[in-house]
Amino acid sequence: MREIVQAVQHIVDLAPAEVSPVHLPPLPDFGAAVPLAEMIAHGSPGGTTLVEVAGHLSGDRDLVSRISDHAAAHVEATRAELTHLTQGLLQQAVGVLPRFFSPVPGAQLGALLELQHLAATFLGEATGRITDLDAVLDPLADDLDRVTATHHAAALPTAPADPEAPVPVVEAGTDGGVDKQAGEAAVAAAMSALGTPYVWGGTTPAGFDCSGLTQWAYRQAGVELPRLAQEQNVGVQVSADQLQPGDLAVWDGHVAMYAGDGQLIEAGDPVSLNPVRTTNMGMAFKGFWRPTG
Repeated sequence: MREIVQAVQHIVDLAPAEVSPVHLPPLPDFGAAVPLAEMIAHGSPGGTTLVEVAGHLSGDRDLVSRISDHAAAHVEATRAELTHLTQGLLQQAVGVLPRFFSPVPGAQLGALLELQHLAATFLGEATGRITDLDAVLDPLADDLDRVTATHHAAALPTAPADPEAPVPVVEAGTDGGVDKQAGEAAVAAAMSALGTPYVWGGTTPAGFDCSGLTQWAYRQAGVELPRLAQEQNVGVQVSADQLQPGDLAVWDGHVAMYAGDGQLIEAGDPVSLNPVRTTNMGMAFKGFWRPTG
């Protein structure tokens, strides 16, 4: 019976601490900053800059809240599973105890071996639950690290961008972006995931979210992309008529990959092909991008 007690204690010790979801208050509306800045200094970009920074911060705030909710739900589910395993172990052990005290020769040894087997089996299952939880929480922790490492101010332009400036042109195989073969390899990897279910935070063929799919597909081609969708506008921007397989369509909360023939492959529910577009549920479109190799 000592093995059962030790196994129960070990399972109890494995249980993760409860996680309280983080609900951050919304940012104030900075829309008035635009006309105010114009009144103070005609032509000043300060108001627009402030609104843009607030938009980035608001996006980060929403992302942190979603990550927190997702993590808290998985932790709570794991705690419930461990409690269920503990109860199951005790119930089965109680059923074996009468034979442990039986006067029948060999019954006590058989009961002892069965109790040891039960302890090892349930403890193994509990350890597996914790391993699964770690696999879910690790990418969420990476997402939080990227949010905290983002310095929006450093990315702000020092002068207003010229809206008429031409989009940089990149040729396949130049230093400006991945070569054509890498893009095609990324598309082939993504196509192999057609039909994969959508999983928030998913980064494996067991389930993908939008940026998890594109990051995984490019990783198969030897190119590493940032984890978050809004950060995958890396490399060089290309126009719609310059698209080649592997180029990314990036919004401020979604990303899809150009698969050729006027189609995007993206992690919906499930991973699927859809016609090329620049709209996505009201999100701001950041353009088509050819990742840097």
